[in-house]
Amino acid sequence: MKLTVDFSALHRAVAPLGKVVTNFTITSRSTEIESIGSHLIKGLILGKDIQLDEIDGSDGILNYDGHQVMLYIPDQGEDIEAVLIDGKQGRRIHVAECSTLELMRNTGRFKRYDVINRVDGLFPVFGSMHSYQEEIKGEAALGVCKNCLKILNYKGYATQSYAVKEMVFNHFSFEQFFEVYSSYFKSLPTNSNKVSSSYTADWPAISSKLRSDLNYTCEQCGVCLVNDSKLLHTHHINGNKADNGSDNLRVLCADCHKKQPHHGHIYVSNTDVLKINQLRREQHKFDVFDFNNLRECADTALDGLLQKCQSMGLPGAELGIGINNNSNMVAIDLCWPRRKVAVLINMDNAKVLRSHGWNVFTAFDALNNFETFQAKVR
Repeated sequence: MKLTVDFSALHRAVAPLGKVVTNFTITSRSTEIESIGSHLIKGLILGKDIQLDEIDGSDGILNYDGHQVMLYIPDQGEDIEAVLIDGKQGRRIHVAECSTLELMRNTGRFKRYDVINRVDGLFPVFGSMHSYQEEIKGEAALGVCKNCLKILNYKGYATQSYAVKEMVFNHFSFEQFFEVYSSYFKSLPTNSNKVSSSYTADWPAISSKLRSDLNYTCEQCGVCLVNDSKLLHTHHINGNKADNGSDNLRVLCADCHKKQPHHGHIYVSNTDVLKINQLRREQHKFDVFDFNNLRECADTALDGLLQKCQSMGLPGAELGIGINNNSNMVAIDLCWPRRKVAVLINMDNAKVLRSHGWNVFTAFDALNNFETFQAKVR
């Protein structure tokens, strides 16, 4: 597509500066750039389009080129008709580095897998039956792998009763799962089927006034963000962005906003969560603390670990802690300061913390080496 841009106003503005270059062209090569995200929504074949060693499961969550992804087998064989009717009868979707995928890595049996990050819950499948000559294709609402839920302790799956486990499995949302662990990534995948109403034209003014009237303070956790106002949002309670009635609006920090039930697709970076928790600590929002408060305020990616710690009776951790390293503050996602045990989402600062005598874990390492982890904490 060719764009015509009028730079005449810019030329007039810079004319008093004397001789400037005004004759130039901009060459776009956008057609040469192809987003990997669009391919991941359709699915890429593992072993053909993507090599196994390009899938990183070191944090538990599957990562390809900075994208949160899933692995599944689209070929449902002779079960295809039953799977199209009830997707949970089919082969499962892998969202984490579980025991099944570990076996797959060790045996090299991965050629049937596709890599995908589609979040609407439907997955392209195919298969054939002896009574049909042609291949049957369609989309099925496949179920998530239970081993994945267990290894991440997603929503407490590993520590709950059978009835609760079945509820977590049956009501699993791929979109919600991606949001919970979004801190490990730079963005969320787009749900192309989600339609949301637009903000009204006067929304910026409404939001700005409401936040100002409340002195840039979160109505849920109480953190004041007057100097970090970009981290303070105005939330539509019913999800309708055109409903700006006072009873439908709440001023929330980005972290509290992300955690609202049924709120939709919202991304908050790990850096922003760390900043909010640092301010909460400085403003004494953490003076009275227990595991319920921890789970309310911690990054959602740590919730599985926190539920495991709570169920095993570990002492409470702390949020918003940072250590001074040559006049630079190193923020810690979750820690037990007296025991010098830290859990990080971004491991870039792990080496620095270890040089100060800290034991550093990822949430995934802590969950899967829990005996070692809890021995350090207790």
